Amino acid sequence: RLVLAGPRTAHRDETGIAGSARLLPAAGMTSLIEHAALEQRAPLPVLCGNETDEEWSVDGDSETQNPCHEDSENPNSSDDNDADTCEEESCVPQKVRLGKRGIFSQKLQGGMIGFCAQYFAVGLIYGGIPGTVYGVFLGYLNVPAYVYSTVSVISSLPWSFKFFFGLINDTVPIMGFRRKPYMVIGWTFCAIALFALSNTPLPPPYWCIDAVTGSYIKRVTLPDGSTKSAEPCHPESAEAGGKYTILLMLAAMGYVIADVAADGLTTEYAKAEPLERRGTTQTTAYMTRTIGQAFSSMFIAFFMNSKLYNGSFDWGLTFEQVALCMCVPAVLMVPISAFLVVEPKRSRAEGEERVISMGEYFGMCWELIQSKAFFYIVLDTNH
Repeated sequence: RLVLAGPRTAHRDETGIAGSARLLPAAGMTSLIEHAALEQRAPLPVLCGNETDEEWSVDGDSETQNPCHEDSENPNSSDDNDADTCEEESCVPQKVRLGKRGIFSQKLQGGMIGFCAQYFAVGLIYGGIPGTVYGVFLGYLNVPAYVYSTVSVISSLPWSFKFFFGLINDTVPIMGFRRKPYMVIGWTFCAIALFALSNTPLPPPYWCIDAVTGSYIKRVTLPDGSTKSAEPCHPESAEAGGKYTILLMLAAMGYVIADVAADGLTTEYAKAEPLERRGTTQTTAYMTRTIGQAFSSMFIAFFMNSKLYNGSFDWGLTFEQVALCMCVPAVLMVPISAFLVVEPKRSRAEGEERVISMGEYFGMCWELIQSKAFFYIVLDTNH
């Protein structure tokens, strides 16, 4: 999905979207809806900041937010008046204000580590767990082709519900936070599913194993020199893939929940970036996830390439051991998400924007879908 972010301007184009808005990728749609319905909602608090600032404190009441004026919640006030109110520093109409280097400031190294770790861990598990499906289900269990296709679809099914996970993120904060608690919940769920998977041993392999070569005996030679399909040693194994598929799907659901929350946080960071660095946050996030996927793909290629899983090596890790290895980063991400991720706490007492209800959310989504800007984005995506 795409969201619109960037400085607001007083003029509007024919699509009804702020003229200077820019397109940014994200999981939730809140930011896009905010810009698409500026005329119906009160503007966000206008904060002043110095382009060379390197500090962004988010510890409780110590948030370094400096509203330019006290009546920024007045829906009738214009952005031009907001800009005139700041006398010495530049105004940026954002809910938070990062320094010149954004989340990558030296004073926010812990937050940067927590932020990048989210995407690296998602890349590791997203690239690793699906990579085991071929060797386990087609090689070891020898399930029919249609069952293998079903397994591939079901194990990746949670990605189809990213919108609904984003909806919950945006509308149901937990203890004042909209992202961190869902990261913790998602990684905990993923770790439990992977640990359960590592403790669920596979049945004996479908085919008999040659004692000399270690390969599966799939064909036998008859006395007349012809060959035929060998009889399997454990034909019941082809019907034992259901519980492994469910556990794979639950693990995927966990890291998708965490990924959606991370995408929402990425949007908030990106909206608060200085204009000259706009786009750095998203680029870094998805580059980090790609690196994680590359690492996990190499791990699966080298350590789960034994002949038991249709590979060519005489050695390798078992499926249970690979699941346990993937469980380690998921477990580590629970405390990292809780203590290193930086997210400003939502507090109505400090005059921050109220959290919209689900009814309002769906109503604004419907208005957005009918807009010309949304239609143009759909056309561009299809091309």
